[in-house]
Amino acid sequence: MTKTITKEENLKGIFLMVLAVLILPFTDAIAKWLSSSYSVVQIAWLRFLLQAIILFALAFVLKYKLTEFKKEYILSSLFITLCIVFLFWGLKFLPLANNIALFFVEPLILTILSVVILKEKLQKNHIIAVFIGLIGTMIIIRPNWSAYGIAAILPILAAFFYALYLMSLKQISTKSNAKSLQFYIGFISTIFLSIVMVISEIVNFETFQYTEVNNNHWWLILVLGVITTIVQLLISQAFYYSKASSLASFQYLEIISASILGWIIFNHIPDNLTILGAMIVIFSGLYLIRHERKS
Repeated sequence: MTKTITKEENLKGIFLMVLAVLILPFTDAIAKWLSSSYSVVQIAWLRFLLQAIILFALAFVLKYKLTEFKKEYILSSLFITLCIVFLFWGLKFLPLANNIALFFVEPLILTILSVVILKEKLQKNHIIAVFIGLIGTMIIIRPNWSAYGIAAILPILAAFFYALYLMSLKQISTKSNAKSLQFYIGFISTIFLSIVMVISEIVNFETFQYTEVNNNHWWLILVLGVITTIVQLLISQAFYYSKASSLASFQYLEIISASILGWIIFNHIPDNLTILGAMIVIFSGLYLIRHERKS
């Protein structure tokens, strides 16, 4: 039975989604920083492991019961695992804002899948908002094959699997099990990536192998785990309250904090076209908010 979404719930879901996507680039910046020392699979493995540990610890401290495991969690875990690996892999080669901007084909995929899979009614305002945001993102990144080569495929693959993850998330999320859901996803993804690293050791595939962690990096890895956990809980709740198609264009707001962090940490200074693109992205989000309020 499909849950009826009220106007207040939809706006609450939008707020949670906006908060999540503005925080999310901090995890990307940390992953990019760590990618010079560790494999992308190891970074992803640590990310999911800490997510599972943190949520299990919270369940113990706050004395809430983890809900029963569901087999649907396995598929969701596979999708988000592939997404994070490809996203972090892209971060290894591409500037932070560039990687995220290429990843932004995902809201378009998500909006289409929300109609095809979830049977949500697609309104013209959703299409307009998604395409306006996409245009703004393309202005920011100005992607071309000669500049980025095959590395540009990595964030696009991440986008495809993230859209599938959000589709599965929408179908299994409920208000009461967001913490349990993300605990199981963290746990299962850790198992997936552990298998990958073991196989990599056996076949001597250095790209995915484990490297001993420098003691000076543990605090950064812990921050990665904490922020990741917070973001995933926010997104889980957002998809409980709102339709997937309503939330799609708000993911473009991620480019704002990504550009700022890229400038501060990696000295990637945004140019005038980047600023123009960011303004267009913001406009697309505000346009959809206005439409959601009216409807």
